[in-house]
Amino acid sequence: MRQTEVKYLIFILSIMTFSNVSAQTCGFGCLGLSGVYGGYSIQKYDADGLNNYLNMGVGSSSSQQQFNFNQGSGLKLGINIIRADYPDFFFTFKGFYQFLSEEQNLEFDDGAGTQDVYETELDMNNWGIGLDFGIPLFSFIDLKIIEGEMKFFSPKFTMKSYNNNPSGNAINVDNTYTADNVTMGFSVGSGLIFNILEDYISMEVTGMYTFLEIDNLTSDQNGTPIPLEDSNTQFISSGGLQTFIQLNVGLPL
Repeated sequence: MRQTEVKYLIFILSIMTFSNVSAQTCGFGCLGLSGVYGGYSIQKYDADGLNNYLNMGVGSSSSQQQFNFNQGSGLKLGINIIRADYPDFFFTFKGFYQFLSEEQNLEFDDGAGTQDVYETELDMNNWGIGLDFGIPLFSFIDLKIIEGEMKFFSPKFTMKSYNNNPSGNAINVDNTYTADNVTMGFSVGSGLIFNILEDYISMEVTGMYTFLEIDNLTSDQNGTPIPLEDSNTQFISSGGLQTFIQLNVGLPL
C-alpha cells in the first residue's frame, strides 16, 4: 500500500473511531455519527483507450499476450453519517473512501534471447458520498430499494519496463501517468442488509452500475498522454457493474 493510501486509511480510521465514541440517539432514530463500515469491492470498467495504447505499442510483438485492463478491486471504508430507522422504512447518508487497483505483468521474447518485461498497475482510488433508502422485509433482512453514490476519482497508471539480457543486465524505465483533474462518477443500485445483531452488527451485499468517463492521463515525466490525441478513444470510455460486501458496526446509545 502506498504512503498516500496509508495516510487516507489512517484518516478514515480516525474518523471511524471518533464516530463510534460520539454516537447519539434521536427521537426517530440515530442521527449524527452513527456507525462505521468496511468491506471489499469490485468495479468493472471499459479501459479501451488504455488497452489499445498498450497493445499497439507493446503487445503487438506477441499475438498470444494482450493487455486487458477491465476490473479493479480493493477495500472500501466509510462512516454512516446519518442513519434513521422508522417502522416502515429507513435511510442512510454515508461517506467513504475506496481503494481500487488492477495489476498486469507481461513478458515478450524477441527471439534473440532477450525478454521485454512490462509491469503495469492502474489505481482508481476514489472518495465519495452515498444515500440509500429501503424497507424491512423480515426481522433479520432489509431491502435497500435504491442506493446512489457520487464519487471523485484520482486515477493513476504506472508502467515499468526492462530488458532481461543474456548477460543479466537490465535497462529500467519507469513512467507514471496521472489525471489533470479529479473525475466525478455516479453509481446507482440496490442490495440486501442482513441484521446479524440488531442495532450493532449487520452485513450488506450490494450491486450497482457506475457511470464513468476519463478522457486521458498524462505522463508526469514527459507529458505524453494516454491515449494519444489522434486515437479518437478515451482512457476509460464507460464504467460498469460494481459489487461489494461490507460489514456495518454501530454503537447506539
